[in-house]
Amino acid sequence: MIRMHKIWGERWLIRQDSTHAVSFLKLKKKTRCSWHSHQSKWNLFVLISGKVEIVTSHDTILLDTPGATWTTPPGIEHEFRALEDSEMIEEMYVEYDEGDIQRVNEGSKL
Repeated sequence: MIRMHKIWGERWLIRQDSTHAVSFLKLKKKTRCSWHSHQSKWNLFVLISGKVEIVTSHDTILLDTPGATWTTPPGIEHEFRALEDSEMIEEMYVEYDEGDIQRVNEGSKL
């Protein structure tokens, strides 16, 4: 795991590859991340403990129960705000495209 110190607390990168990343976030009370969006990534937040608001350009969502989740799609501006010392899992991923297969032939029975 890679530990990164942030203004709002700590991000522990658990796993990252070309299609997704999973992190453990430890948030300090009365802090927030920067207002931002992603071009192609989705953000899934899962609350472990504490109380966090996810603010988007459309809504404000309160995560205040362990296991509560929120997903922000690409292109939506958002930030999180820690109302208490909190812990979350964050998964960032790109959407699976079933049509991305490039067939060379149609296949056949054996």
